[in-house]
Amino acid sequence: MGGDQSSSSINGVIGVVLARIIVPLYFAFGAVLKIADTSASHLPVALVKWMGALDINLMYVFRLSIAVELLVVGVMVLVPRLARPVGLFLMGIFLPVIIGDLALGASSCGCFGGVQVPPWVTLVIDGGLFLGLWWFGRHAQSLAYKKELPTLQLVVAGLWVVASFMIGFSAGGAAFGGAEPGGNSSAESGSVSLPADGYHMPDYEAWIGSSWDDVPISTWITGEEVLGTAVEYVMFYRKDCEHCHELMEAWFADEPPGPTLAVSVPERGGYPTENLQAFACDSCRLAELPLGVDWFLQTPILARLRDGVVECVAEVTASDPQCIEF
Repeated sequence: MGGDQSSSSINGVIGVVLARIIVPLYFAFGAVLKIADTSASHLPVALVKWMGALDINLMYVFRLSIAVELLVVGVMVLVPRLARPVGLFLMGIFLPVIIGDLALGASSCGCFGGVQVPPWVTLVIDGGLFLGLWWFGRHAQSLAYKKELPTLQLVVAGLWVVASFMIGFSAGGAAFGGAEPGGNSSAESGSVSLPADGYHMPDYEAWIGSSWDDVPISTWITGEEVLGTAVEYVMFYRKDCEHCHELMEAWFADEPPGPTLAVSVPERGGYPTENLQAFACDSCRLAELPLGVDWFLQTPILARLRDGVVECVAEVTASDPQCIEF
């Protein structure tokens, strides 16, 4: 009997440490890193695909994730009776998202802002914390849920919830859905404003049949312009993109299928300095997209224009260059 009580007591202590210290610190760590590097590109790939397809503002989702993490941190620390269910609830949301990232082949889980952590690592950590909180937490009497909770704890927690949403939705200097910093800044020409939300998610279907000048992304491109000839191509590429290099080598190095505008896509903070690929299209005219924006473009992307109107646009590969007219 004594051994069982001692084991239960130890398990309860572990449960309290997990619920009141370790898990809240873990969530706080993620929230602080997101605040330090506010960018929609740091969202999990699975969320970007799901939310982007529904045309949901990704910066709103990003800021909401910060607010919720801070909210849970405060509740777990300030209201012991809610620490276990709240922690399990948030972990239960995270796990399917991380599994989705793994299924999509993401290189980072998007849980820690600009810090790149492979999804499988986060899955192991989150899964371990979830199981630990579930198993050990049930042995701690101080964590047992009760319908009646101390009024002072609830009041303080309520104030923390308000503060969490104020902090979360002010991340990046834009409060409650306002424009991103730089959202009203201009491109190098000084005449074209950057995307107000700090990112651009293209709608390729809307491009088809539209004049190139009416496609939103065309307004942010600086450098050469499309020619408006019978058939021409616009190729979006990244300087460290191996698939882009393969596409150029295969179809644009010697005899391109037509006049081609090659548009370089940067990361938010600048161009990469490692793993740079040779530019294999000497006849391509050059242009680029501006810095300071998260461009959600899965390069290489190829658009075929006829008389300035978009006929085809697709994410392509050297073995499947869908939009090239043979």
